[in-house]
Amino acid sequence: MLAFTRFLQRFITDTHVFFALKVSCALAGVLLPGLYLDMTHETVAMSLGIVAGAIAEPDDSPAGRVKSLLLTLACFWIATLSVQLLYPYPWLFAGGLFVSAFSFIMLGGLGKRYSSISFGSLLVAVYSMMGAAQAPTIWFQPVWLCTGALWYGFISLCWLWITPNKPLREQLAQSCFSLARYCTQKAWLFPSNADEQPTIHQKLAILNVDCMASINLCQEMIARRTDPFDQELRQLKALQAITEQIHERITSSHYLYNRLKEDVHSNLLLDGFRELLRQLGSTVQQLGYATLMNNPFQVSPGLLWGIQALGDQLQFSHEKTPFSAHTVNALRFLQKNLLEIVLLLNSVDKLLTTANSLPTEKKAATTASAMSALQQIRSHFSFKSPLFRHACRMSLCLVAAYGLLQLFNIKQGFWVLLTCLFVCQSSYTATRRRLFQRIAGTCSGLMLSLPLLWFSPEPGIQLILMAVAAVLFFAQLRNNYSVAVIFITLYAMTAFGLLGIEEKSIILPRFVDTLLGSILSFGAVTVLWPEWQYQRIPELLTNATRCNYEYLKSIISALQTSDRDEKFNQKRIAAHHADSALAQAWINMQTDPKQQRRYTSLCAALIYRNHSLLSYVSALGIHQELHGSLFEPQLIKYAESLFAALDESVTALSGNNNDAPIALASLSASPYSDTAQDTDQKAELIRQEMNHIGIMTTEILKLSRLLKPLIQGHSADKSFFRSK
Repeated sequence: MLAFTRFLQRFITDTHVFFALKVSCALAGVLLPGLYLDMTHETVAMSLGIVAGAIAEPDDSPAGRVKSLLLTLACFWIATLSVQLLYPYPWLFAGGLFVSAFSFIMLGGLGKRYSSISFGSLLVAVYSMMGAAQAPTIWFQPVWLCTGALWYGFISLCWLWITPNKPLREQLAQSCFSLARYCTQKAWLFPSNADEQPTIHQKLAILNVDCMASINLCQEMIARRTDPFDQELRQLKALQAITEQIHERITSSHYLYNRLKEDVHSNLLLDGFRELLRQLGSTVQQLGYATLMNNPFQVSPGLLWGIQALGDQLQFSHEKTPFSAHTVNALRFLQKNLLEIVLLLNSVDKLLTTANSLPTEKKAATTASAMSALQQIRSHFSFKSPLFRHACRMSLCLVAAYGLLQLFNIKQGFWVLLTCLFVCQSSYTATRRRLFQRIAGTCSGLMLSLPLLWFSPEPGIQLILMAVAAVLFFAQLRNNYSVAVIFITLYAMTAFGLLGIEEKSIILPRFVDTLLGSILSFGAVTVLWPEWQYQRIPELLTNATRCNYEYLKSIISALQTSDRDEKFNQKRIAAHHADSALAQAWINMQTDPKQQRRYTSLCAALIYRNHSLLSYVSALGIHQELHGSLFEPQLIKYAESLFAALDESVTALSGNNNDAPIALASLSASPYSDTAQDTDQKAELIRQEMNHIGIMTTEILKLSRLLKPLIQGHSADKSFFRSK
């Protein structure tokens, strides 16, 4: 019974199931009266509005959700009414389609909230196109589609007032799960062979993408929630601060891991580090489940004992067969870092209990003027902006699809536009993935809808099946798009069949429409202003190196003055975001066409080294006790040479370097030696980490100069494009 209770609790608190239950309540509120009053057409239109409203729903506080709902209704009304008015006039309809698609997508430049609303508006517009010919009046679809969206918004607001912080709690749990995966992967470094290092570090860089994405989403959600009297919100803010500290510590590196197996002769000690990291990963995952289900969290006594045993084993191994000075010092600081993570986890309950109200930025976040919003959108009006390119691409794709319908008189071919809307994404990688998922899901959905079209059960049964399909669609939407497409296809075929739009012989044409929409989408993202990932690597690496430079500079300042820069955390987050963007580009490069995959090995090497560089820089930042310890002129001079080398790397990646080896020469000598008699462990750690940073900086500088042909070629392409 206890196991079943826990399973039920996990099931109900699951993000996707929770979302689907909310949609099911809204659909039930429409379905039951519709069956009782025999209002089939009105019920179907309202259910379509519910689906569009759920897809358009952004995360927000209750007050912000009301504003979003009003904006959603306004956009839905404009979209549906425009379709009804312009439907009889193909040329005007095509022009309106282009303008509305472009405008809605550019509206997403104001933030994710507006991006969700704009997509939902385009979706409801396509739904209106499908039913425009059968609508009894021009007001039928605008009224009932918007009524469905309003009803869903009301249900969603009720749920939000009951559980206002549920989305934030779910996202914090996802942050913990991402950190757990990173921690478990890092355990493979203890020990590992030199030839395994690049693969492990590349995987860590990729996992850091998920970590930063989750942390960034949490920060955005917290920024939208500013109630100073919400005790649960204060606790979740405290938990977010803990996860950020864990991320900062777990991503740091204290040693050149390719030398670890040679320098540390005790396999038992290395196995201890690996096992402790695995236990840490498991504990952070348990914290995620406790956060998701709002349960108490307690660190296992075995983990507390294990961290103490690891320290004892380190001392015993060193006394038995002494390690070199820099090896034992690095291992001690590594063990201390892991101890701090364990202590953070052990103090979670206490910190959540004593969490105080954190300062909010409500006024700064809510006083944005219409002029600043206009300037923000205007900043995207350039072909350098991915949003602008996507808006042009999507608008032309939809107009081309509509043109084909008119040219070949395709009956109810607006399914082509629906496919384009879902398949055509802002990048080649995302479009390619959606294309296969859409085709596979649509084929399966069409096969499942055959019995409904052939045997035509009672409208009440079809409405119930349609509602079930919608609920299953939302249950799978965020984690399994292929399966979600099966249910949304079944839903759409049933809905439009009830409206008299779909017929029994329509299965093959619908499949052809899906193929046609997929081909148009794939052609648009391949031909219209494509930006292949290899072209983005130099720019992303330049940004990552610049962010590492700023982060390191802030840390060096703290090491000299014992005061952190007021923008220290911003610089740290910016460095991690730049690193994750670089890793994401490399991931996407693997799915680009073969002729567009260039310098893949070199880019992989740069990504591995950039993440390693950031890890070594982080190791200097996490130890607060080091602040104010940098007094030696030699180290200060060496730090200046690091700044020069990083600046030279930025210059080289910008294509303006002259290959002068000045920065490389200043890094050729290590700032410490194994024979140095230095009793100050703090100064020794600073030397070691700065040496590690110097090694990685040197390698990045050398490799960045090998990218020169790619950088120059990309610059030439840009110049040619601007001249055109």
